[in-house]
Amino acid sequence: MRWTRRIRILWQGTFLALSLWLLERLAAGDARAFRTGVLHEADPLSAASLALADGGFPVALLLAAALLLLTLVLGRFFCGWICPLGTLQQLSSWLLTPRTRRESLDVNRLRPWHAWKYALLAFLLAFALLGSTQAGLLDPLSLLARGLASGVWPAVLHRPPVPGGILAFALLLAVVLASRWVPRFFCRALCPLGALLGVLGRFALLRVTRGKPACTDCRLCTFACQGGDEPLGIHRPGECHVCLNCLDACPEHALRYGLVLAQPDRPARPDVGRRALVGGALLGLVGAPVVRASGGGREAAHPRLIRPPGAVAEEAFLDRCVKCMLCGAACPTGTIQPALAVAGLEGFWTPVVVPRRGGCEFACTRCGEACPTGAIRPLAAARKTGYDGAPPVRIGTAFVDRGRCLPWANQIACIVCEEMCPTDPKAITVARADERRPDGTAVRLQRPQVEPLRCVGCGICEHRCPVGEEAAIRVSSVGETRDPLNRMVLGS
Repeated sequence: MRWTRRIRILWQGTFLALSLWLLERLAAGDARAFRTGVLHEADPLSAASLALADGGFPVALLLAAALLLLTLVLGRFFCGWICPLGTLQQLSSWLLTPRTRRESLDVNRLRPWHAWKYALLAFLLAFALLGSTQAGLLDPLSLLARGLASGVWPAVLHRPPVPGGILAFALLLAVVLASRWVPRFFCRALCPLGALLGVLGRFALLRVTRGKPACTDCRLCTFACQGGDEPLGIHRPGECHVCLNCLDACPEHALRYGLVLAQPDRPARPDVGRRALVGGALLGLVGAPVVRASGGGREAAHPRLIRPPGAVAEEAFLDRCVKCMLCGAACPTGTIQPALAVAGLEGFWTPVVVPRRGGCEFACTRCGEACPTGAIRPLAAARKTGYDGAPPVRIGTAFVDRGRCLPWANQIACIVCEEMCPTDPKAITVARADERRPDGTAVRLQRPQVEPLRCVGCGICEHRCPVGEEAAIRVSSVGETRDPLNRMVLGS
């Protein structure tokens, strides 16, 4: 094994371990102590989608610009050396596929369907151009983080299952297991981030070249190729993962990786045909309005569409959110969950607060610290709670359902919601009343009521309410700080 291959394997293992460790620290530790979203901040697909959808480029994504510049120099090295999902696929192929099949010409040769990823890239960028960011559905970094945060960590941390978590994990598992039949199938055929890097990789200054006098056309380089580049023929830098396996496999040392100023000849197949690109783009331009019309929070706020504290206005939120669910992994109470239906098709898998599962801790700001795209702004604890002198950040307002509340409906003493309310002064107060039960017994009750101007919508009251599956006090998004139109009309 050549030293270059040893270094690559060590590099891949390091970045895989780093990504898993950062996600685990995000779920179990303090987000302020680690740059847990550093890989997501270096994601060029997220950066391109945000630039098209929102017209902005968050400072956190400056690393993505650096990665694009490195791709113009080194080629599509991110796929072969850094991407943790790519490493998992390669590991799966190494463990599950016999070597005779894994390193065979029939499996590793270039296929026409390798061009699908370019059509998907055009489709997702067209979506973003119309203001709907959906790249996170197939972005490898978001896909991996969402599958682990929603499908694995709840079981590891002994939390209740996450709605949609099985689906997120099943998609991740399918991507990994597909490498059993075709090595790095997702990278070759479906990865939009790989397609974006491949477009730039075609112009890389450093590429694999073949010394024709020394080459004996043995095809051993093609057998070990991870990306279907087929370096024996016309080199395709857009498909090359810069794994350098071909250099290791060549017995004549006819291949080298180095500076090449001349651009390679344009390959015949699989070329990104105009039909594939135009078809993907047109499908995105047509599909985006349909998805946006499916409902959600752009036009009218859904009462249960409660976004995490610090979330920007819904229009900008849907433009920026890449559905990575790092905010959900960082949430210490598990109240941030992926949306399934409440946010419509466009907001599928975007984060929402589900108070019944766990209220939002009053001074906690970890979700904003974990968000890599600015969909959830980082907040200081004093700013969120209002201890800085300005009004606190509100994500909604609690309402008492008197038909289910024990003191109101059943004449049973209960003040759990008032006791749990964290605001100062408390947003939940009690009204005392003397009544008689049907059997004639006198009882003094303390009936909870909400002062809407003090309530921040944290949902701790709803989480702690002892009444059945559906709480007797529930939080609605009405009154949220981020939307000036989602307000209550309060009399003087």
